[in-house]
Amino acid sequence: MHNLSPKSYRLPLQNKLVGLSVMIIIGIVAFVLFFYHSFSTSLEEEKKAQSKNFIESALGIIQHFHQLELSEKLTTADAQKMAMQTLESATYGDDGYFWINDNEGKILIQPYMPNLVGLNMTDWADSDGKYIFKEFDREARNGGGWVSYTWPKLNTTEEFPKISYVAHYPAWDWLVGTGLYLDDMKSNIFWAVLRTSGILLFGFLIFIFTIILIINYFVHQLSELSVRDSLTDLYTKRFLKEISPALLNHNKLTDYHLTAIFIDLDHFKSVNDVHGHDNGDKVLKKVAKIMRQNAKQNHYCMRYGGEEFVLIGFFESEMAAVDMAEMIRHQVSEVSFVNDDNEYRVTLSAGIALHNSHTDDSFDKTLKRADVKLYEAKTAGRNRVII
Repeated sequence: MHNLSPKSYRLPLQNKLVGLSVMIIIGIVAFVLFFYHSFSTSLEEEKKAQSKNFIESALGIIQHFHQLELSEKLTTADAQKMAMQTLESATYGDDGYFWINDNEGKILIQPYMPNLVGLNMTDWADSDGKYIFKEFDREARNGGGWVSYTWPKLNTTEEFPKISYVAHYPAWDWLVGTGLYLDDMKSNIFWAVLRTSGILLFGFLIFIFTIILIINYFVHQLSELSVRDSLTDLYTKRFLKEISPALLNHNKLTDYHLTAIFIDLDHFKSVNDVHGHDNGDKVLKKVAKIMRQNAKQNHYCMRYGGEEFVLIGFFESEMAAVDMAEMIRHQVSEVSFVNDDNEYRVTLSAGIALHNSHTDDSFDKTLKRADVKLYEAKTAGRNRVII
């Protein structure tokens, strides 16, 4: 038989914790997506800013050699030649470089494609039909700016989308630029963001997972306290109401009989009156212990109220339920309690009802029928089990 273990049953508060965990995970995913978008945008702007700064540095190098020309330490040709040589060797990153065109569109330096040096690109158009030099010239003379176009990568003839920042050096009438291939930039940004967000997400998940474990532990403890009787450590009447739907559903899937055993201690009031409530509590604890010791995995022992107990479980037959109740009754009757050298014993009566899915539309009706059988046991002389 498949058992419905108490450990497999989640209390409403624990279900809420599961819902909270799902919401946290959704929040984490939303945060990562937002972080990725924000961080990737920031990195893209940063890379553009770096390219612009590189051009400003290149203009500073050109200006340095121009000053040498003005101070007549170098001729114009030598100053320009040395400036071009310096920028031609000033590569950066994986494939970053500077290029220079003169005012007529002729390529002065192109480190990765030296075969283009000396060619006039005034009438050059990229794969989209854009006249590249004319775009460079317009943006550069307007104070510098970005131009989008397509251009081959190193050792390839295929053109890829690219953006270049271009600036104008008026004294020599040069156009100076450097660019970024969009696919490379996006790939670099993707992996940079992935590494950063991965580290953050991993740390965040560990933190959240730890918090959830801690919360779940305390929720479990609180849940147990809310459905456990503090004196006997048995389940309470509240727990019975919460688990009844699960019991009824499970009852449809098994050939065993869902059964309620209603137990009541005989003349328990006299125990409290004669021996005191402390001794009465000891009796209740002992009865609860005997119930737990005899209960199976698919049984629930509950303190229903006062000296009333209920054992709910699945039994193979009526006789199996009777045997269980009789065993508990017999063991309780055999226990000897002592108070101030006065020995006393207690007995119990029990009523049993098997749930009938055809006539019992709720488990409350089964409990009421078990309570009626308990009353019959009381009126029949107590210390007995009736089904």
